[in-house]
Amino acid sequence: MAAPPTTIEPTAIPPGARRAAKAETQMLHEWVSLHGWQAQAIYELRLGPTPQTLVGVAVSPQLEAMLRVALWYADLVVPTANELLVVEAKVQPKPGAVGEALWYSTLVPTTPVLAAYAHLPVVPVVLFGESNDMLNTWARSLGVRVELYTPPWIAEYLSTRQFRNRSTPLP
Repeated sequence: MAAPPTTIEPTAIPPGARRAAKAETQMLHEWVSLHGWQAQAIYELRLGPTPQTLVGVAVSPQLEAMLRVALWYADLVVPTANELLVVEAKVQPKPGAVGEALWYSTLVPTTPVLAAYAHLPVVPVVLFGESNDMLNTWARSLGVRVELYTPPWIAEYLSTRQFRNRSTPLP
């Protein structure tokens, strides 16, 4: 008899987490809600096995859990009916986001909590709030899906955050 399917409860981003990336977090939540994935969305899921080891020390489950906080995490993992999306979100498109999405996707098969989704193809995704055609083309050439979502608050973000240190005054 087959084992019952693993259930993963959706997790909210803890209060105070990602303080430096509030815009990305807000953009990500809005994008998820547009697709109706709230029930399946897993935010900041730690991926892979514990990379740190202790030589000559027996590792208790509690100590192993403490070591896991050093794991990499994807901004979002979403199991859909046909695929497992591994998403890295950036308001401003950056090449590093492409590498992160690819790296996180390779860690999925080694993540025990995602074993129930092993039958789904893993799709690395970058979510950008701004578009850069050259970067989008390059990402797609590497097999990374590019999603573009420009939030309604982008003008305020650009003037108060992204371009706040520019010497050229904004109109």
